[in-house]
Amino acid sequence: MRNPGWGMMTPIAVSGGSEMPVTSGEERGESGPNVCAGLELRALADAARSALDAFTRTETLTGAELFLSASRRLTLEYEVSTGSSTLSRGESVSAAARVWREEHSGFAVLPMGGPEDLSHVLTTAAQRMGPGSRSVLPPIPAPAGPLSLSLPELSDARAREFAERLAREVVPPGAVVQAVVVTQSAAWSALVRGEGALLTGVSCREDAFVRCESARGAVVDAVTAPLGEPWELEALRVRFAEAFEALEGPAEAVDPSLSLVLRPAIAAPLVAALAWMLRGDVVASTPALARAVGKKLFPSVLSVEDDPLHPRGTQRRSTDDEGVPTRLLRLVEEGRLQGFLHSAGTAAGLGVEPNGRGLRFEGSPPIPSPVNLFVVPRGDALPERYTELVARIETFTTMPRPGVVSMIAGGWEVEQGRRVRRISPVELSLPVLETFRSLRGTGADLVFFPTAEGCGTPTLLFPPLLRGS
Repeated sequence: MRNPGWGMMTPIAVSGGSEMPVTSGEERGESGPNVCAGLELRALADAARSALDAFTRTETLTGAELFLSASRRLTLEYEVSTGSSTLSRGESVSAAARVWREEHSGFAVLPMGGPEDLSHVLTTAAQRMGPGSRSVLPPIPAPAGPLSLSLPELSDARAREFAERLAREVVPPGAVVQAVVVTQSAAWSALVRGEGALLTGVSCREDAFVRCESARGAVVDAVTAPLGEPWELEALRVRFAEAFEALEGPAEAVDPSLSLVLRPAIAAPLVAALAWMLRGDVVASTPALARAVGKKLFPSVLSVEDDPLHPRGTQRRSTDDEGVPTRLLRLVEEGRLQGFLHSAGTAAGLGVEPNGRGLRFEGSPPIPSPVNLFVVPRGDALPERYTELVARIETFTTMPRPGVVSMIAGGWEVEQGRRVRRISPVELSLPVLETFRSLRGTGADLVFFPTAEGCGTPTLLFPPLLRGS
């Protein structure tokens, strides 16, 4: 979840076999829709306006802002074998300040205990002023509706019900379940700039992660949905079933001469790595890539977009965390590089307009990040024979060094649309740009993955990329 701030998470053990007891919001860490961690949101926003106004009247600055973040989070860890659960709840409020004086800038972020801390975070940011860049803050757009000044409450009972559904409907029969974790999160933010300009927003979601042990290693997958909306579990069930079918039973060595087909669950980390390479801060240190805008770097079968309102995406955003409106970005169009993901700062550094991708993470100023980046599906035909990888075995990381994706994946050899033999898991080490330059086609089966920075991809078709074992 973005902008979580800091807060205490209190574990509560819950026995299985009965509905979890309902207790008061105060005992469970929630303090009502308009209050978070003991602070009233409207009063906090008003105090931020006053603190920023007072600070800018006493300091000689070329720009200043406060970004408030209030969050509540519920995490339920479900033990399938016993039906017991461990529940954690927490609330937190933080404030981040950015200040500019000509070619110098400063940043600070601190937890909020009360409105009096707002002047402290501004002073800290000023004390940390160092060589940087001029303020490039765009104007805050007028709110499209009433200001958001409340957070929804989170539900213990819904979290447990969903965990039980996952264990019952998604996990393959006989599989050893190592973890089922359901998380509900709600985050409120307020961006305050000079002359009292204020922009607020609320984001709420539920995420579920499942980790099962197969004969050849652990498989992890996840699903996400806006808080309170119905869950789509069938696709997750199918992916787990296909993964276990590929990883259980006798297997043979891969034929390295065959074309390689990566189903969405395997292609997703590769697309997430491409998204990382298209970030404005990464591009700033890769001059050759920055100069390639307008050039055809990839085959015509590759188009990449980032749609903040995609109906199947993992997020919905109308503005980024700098107040810049988001919009559909066409980053690669039929192989031609069109641009990058930018915050206001990285856009200024490359002399282009910001495009609404300046997002804040824990304790950081805005950095360029995707919202719902995906490879555009085409529905290209597959060859008569190919290696199909469908199951990824969990590893510590999928990008051990910048620009190279490493995975262990299992699957099948396919002839004329039939899976004819199971192949032993293979190790992949794929340089991202070079791999996408060899792309031969994309499927029609677009899927977005919470486990891949929310990126989406259809099936991807490549020439032979594997080595024989």
